[in-house]
Amino acid sequence: MPSGTIGEADGPPADGRQVWSGAAWEWPVAHAKAMVQAKITAAYDQRLDAGLAFGGKVLQLREKDQANLTAMGSEARWAQATNATWPPTFAWRMADDTFLPLPTAAAMIALAEAGKNEVLRLRMVKWGHDDNLALLTDPHEILAYDYSGGW
Repeated sequence: MPSGTIGEADGPPADGRQVWSGAAWEWPVAHAKAMVQAKITAAYDQRLDAGLAFGGKVLQLREKDQANLTAMGSEARWAQATNATWPPTFAWRMADDTFLPLPTAAAMIALAEAGKNEVLRLRMVKWGHDDNLALLTDPHEILAYDYSGGW
């Protein structure tokens, strides 16, 4: 029997964590939710890893990249606000290990904003799925939850 399905009444459970409901072996609600939650998180992480198309290249949006984008976006905003000189040769390393020229503070701000907006969009989708999953109480419904939408 595949992992994550509700078991049949005849035979042993597919997994020792399943419980007998009186008619079938079933996953406890908490375990079913944890399995689906892990899939939602994996879908979110996969989309972060895929990055965002920007300037004909792919901007990396992994968790470890987000702090760098935030920091340099802030630096660019300060440079723009104080009329400080921005290095005209500045470039951002993209997913393919090539560099995207960002010769102005405004260009860096645009890159950081695009990244921030995409991460926020993905988080909102993930949180929506998290909230929908939290409302479910039946293991059958939990395991059948479709988290593929909205990404």
